[in-house]
Amino acid sequence: MHSLISTMTAVLCLSATLTLAADSLPKSVKVIAGPVNGVLVESNGKKLCVYGLPKGDAQNVDAVLLTHHRRDLVWAAGRIKGDGHQVVAPASERALIEEPEKYWAEFPAKRFHDYDQQTTKILTSKQRVTRWVKDGDTIDWEGLKVQVLDTPGFTRGGVSYVVKIDGKTIAFTGDCIYGDGQLFDLYSFQDAIPEAKIRGYHGHASRLAMLLPSLQKIADAKPDVIVPARGPVIDEPLSSIAKLTSRIKSLYHKYLSTNALYWYFKEDRMRICADRILGKEAAMELKPYSLHEETPDWIFVKGTSRMLISEDGHGFLLDCGNQGVIKAIQDLMKTGLVKKVDGIFVTHYHDDHTDSVQAAAKEFDCPVYATKEYEDILERPEAYHMPALTANPITDVKGLDDGHKMQWKEFRLRFDFYPGQTIYHGALLVKKPDERPVYLIGDAFSPSGMDDYCLLNRNLVHKDDGYMLCLKKIRELGSNYWLINEHIPFVFNFNNEELKYFETRYQARIDTLKELFPWDDPNYGIDEQWAVFYPHGMSVKANKSQEIEVRISNHSNIERTFRVKPHTAAGMSVDAASKEVTLKARADGVVKFTIQTPKKPGTYVITADVDSKGMHFRRWLEGVITVK
Repeated sequence: MHSLISTMTAVLCLSATLTLAADSLPKSVKVIAGPVNGVLVESNGKKLCVYGLPKGDAQNVDAVLLTHHRRDLVWAAGRIKGDGHQVVAPASERALIEEPEKYWAEFPAKRFHDYDQQTTKILTSKQRVTRWVKDGDTIDWEGLKVQVLDTPGFTRGGVSYVVKIDGKTIAFTGDCIYGDGQLFDLYSFQDAIPEAKIRGYHGHASRLAMLLPSLQKIADAKPDVIVPARGPVIDEPLSSIAKLTSRIKSLYHKYLSTNALYWYFKEDRMRICADRILGKEAAMELKPYSLHEETPDWIFVKGTSRMLISEDGHGFLLDCGNQGVIKAIQDLMKTGLVKKVDGIFVTHYHDDHTDSVQAAAKEFDCPVYATKEYEDILERPEAYHMPALTANPITDVKGLDDGHKMQWKEFRLRFDFYPGQTIYHGALLVKKPDERPVYLIGDAFSPSGMDDYCLLNRNLVHKDDGYMLCLKKIRELGSNYWLINEHIPFVFNFNNEELKYFETRYQARIDTLKELFPWDDPNYGIDEQWAVFYPHGMSVKANKSQEIEVRISNHSNIERTFRVKPHTAAGMSVDAASKEVTLKARADGVVKFTIQTPKKPGTYVITADVDSKGMHFRRWLEGVITVK
């Protein structure tokens, strides 16, 4: 049967009417706009609530429908007091709704070496549910028949509800769509691709492959109106769904065209990735591999480490992810090829590059260097929640300014901030007499493209940071240079045409991201940690005062005031109900709170709301406190 989405693709130029006005809905349906859209449906004197109630009277409700488990949605249902009402939720997400305490009890250990990259916006306490539903179920409520559709994507087990009221078919779709062809964010779609043997860390927005059939399922229900969990009511559902479908496919096509995984996983596995989102045998663009050669013999290669070896037998090590690197260097020392290790430069915080840096620094009695931008995450990894995070802190890291230069033996070294694969990333430019300069770039590029497959790594898309900055720094090298990615046993080079290829296609991807999100800057849609508790995790004594920060990145090109309201766990108190900070365009800032820790040992979670003009997020960030 001809797809309804395909039918509507031809009319993408038609803009859906987006409004919360009562004109678009039956009189018995009321939408209460807020950080989450509260919906009240009245029938036979009873009230059915969808999503929850963001404000107003939260007492007189008879039933609540939840579309997914995340706390930034479910908080609105939690406002409804008492236990006399029914609560309906997706069966596929039962554990996260019914047993969140188990999740948080395990989190302090599981937060390290995390390659799954699933949301931590988990409830902090159990939400009461009276009925668990799945695809095909019907909820009979006061003369209305509410159909349940499994619509995974934004979460793994989300559902939508479809009901006909006064002749109008209304779909309540959770976070499957935001307004006219947009999404709330992209990072929530990061996940594994089992059929391609790709784990969550490398699965760039891969649950878009679940979202697309979910959108088709919603379209097949022929709704007259969509009321999403967030964003405006959609009066032209098929047009908006078609527009979103087109944008998703365009975005993923552009991502594949510059992706580094083609080098690591080869074309067959990339074809699987493309088929899932672009369609079976759809056109797929992959950049041909760049010029690459064997690594010069004055650079020692071991796993994800490299070591410069001077003419007098001294070494300068880059990264140390395991004890095998230390053992290999010890073996070189036994042969006399290396006499001493003079220093270690850490390119980025990932565990496969840092797990044994502290051990190596102790073994070889040498300093550890990084640029100042990521010095702290190396010294205090427990204060962060990032992918592939090591549990091993590095003491006394020497933080250098971006561009710091050093003469080491016959080598001229330049230490750069290089926010490629992650925002916490550096690079080392090495110049040796009579040799091509070598730029050791950690994991930023492969010969086929950019290592930006993990959205949780914080790959920002401003013109003067992220990969745009990395490409600029490569251009400044001229044409006579080699790049080194420590996962690749070759050096490689991008010529002018290849750099232009990256720049144009990456800019095209940024342009699509701007269309995809409702925010005034696309970085809010790809950077989950634009607002974050610091430290994210801490171990403290019972009944003690403890300072905690909320760090905010104003990605907007305008000045913004951000209001932060913390929500403490039972037995915990905080010094203020809320605080504000005003940040200039593109500035970072901090809001500080003092908490009083609980008297009872255990794991506690503090959350916070964040508000700014046009941006309202509830229970958005969390900090995990272990009381001893």
